[in-house]
Amino acid sequence: MGLYMLSQTAEYALRAIVVLAGDTTASWTAQTIAAKTLVPHDYLIKVLQPLTKAGLVTAQRGRNGGFALTRPPEQINVLDVLNAVDPLKRIKY
Repeated sequence: MGLYMLSQTAEYALRAIVVLAGDTTASWTAQTIAAKTLVPHDYLIKVLQPLTKAGLVTAQRGRNGGFALTRPPEQINVLDVLNAVDPLKRIKY
């Protein structure tokens, strides 16, 4: 068994952010993001919720709705994404 540095949730969140960063001119449906990231749709919805709560992603309901980044991709870093979905455990002394 291998040693994994990131949880599955964190990996899926990073995949979703990369897809959203690929075209910031439009909103992406959850179905499209799931297809592009190979993440199960229901799991993806659960991953997008904390990203939205953290202010990294916006969600718009309705016919032209979908998900989009709240700021330019270059202003979002890996730690932002990880802290939103799977905060790193700090060593406590």
